[in-house]
Amino acid sequence: MSKLRPTLWRTCRVIAQETRLRLLWAIFDGEELSVGEMGRWIGISEENASIQLRILNARGLITPRRKGVKVFYRAEANLEVEHAAELLDALRACYEKRISFENVVRMATAFTHPRRIAIVRALAESRQAPGDLRKVTRIARPSLFRHLDKLESRRFIGVHRGAYRLAAPKNPLGNCLLKIARSG
Repeated sequence: MSKLRPTLWRTCRVIAQETRLRLLWAIFDGEELSVGEMGRWIGISEENASIQLRILNARGLITPRRKGVKVFYRAEANLEVEHAAELLDALRACYEKRISFENVVRMATAFTHPRRIAIVRALAESRQAPGDLRKVTRIARPSLFRHLDKLESRRFIGVHRGAYRLAAPKNPLGNCLLKIARSG
């Protein structure tokens, strides 16, 4: 069977949600927990926990196990989902380094739009002026600058002498996301 290839921007939309991160952190804390235990642990209903956990599972970041009527989840990547293992490792590193939910969400939101990924791929080739980026990505000028601002504010790109270039993020999730975005 071939690997599943969910889009990075959709996966980042899943990661960029604090409730889902709290559930994932609870799993990191407890190894394997039931849906009800996790809901109580973070203060949400079992129904809401179940919905959020299924979303994380669909991205290959956690694995369910059914025992009778209960469902338990553990932090184990689905190897059929491309990049799930490296993303889960990066998220676990954020957990272990106690990087705030706010910072994890901030990193993930850099890649919640396919145009920002197109910009990163164009900059992976070489540093480029905005006019050149517009030609390569075919993004309208106002949109291009909105996306560039988002990437720059999250320190994935920098500008020097009017040309944009990729930057090196200073945390494990940022490095992982940039690597995946560049890989195309």
